[in-house]
Amino acid sequence: MSSEQTRPAREKPMRVILPDLHHEITKQLEEQHNIHPYDIQTKVTESNSGYQVTIYFGDSFAHRESQHFSSEAIENKDPVLSEFVEKIGDTCKEVMIADYYKMMRPT
Repeated sequence: MSSEQTRPAREKPMRVILPDLHHEITKQLEEQHNIHPYDIQTKVTESNSGYQVTIYFGDSFAHRESQHFSSEAIENKDPVLSEFVEKIGDTCKEVMIADYYKMMRPT
C-alpha cells in the first residue's frame, strides 16, 4: 500500500476544481434564498467514484453540509444536486438567523 492510498483525500476549493458547479450552487442560493456567495465556502474532495461536495456556512463557517455526487450527476445537473442546494439554503438561512439573534442579544 502506497502512502497516497493511506492518506485521506484533501479538500480543494470547488471554484478551482468544479467552477461550473460552484457557479450553479452560488447562483441558486442567491436567487432562491438571498444567500450571497461570500456567506458560504464550497469545497470538494475527489475520489474514484466522484466528488464529496462540502458547503461551509454560518459564523466562522462552523457549520457544514456534505454529500457525495458522481461525476455523471454533476455533468448532467442531476435533480439530486438541486435538492442538495435546497437543503443547504434552508439550513443556512436557519443558522444565519440564529447567529444574527445571538449577535444582537443584549448582554
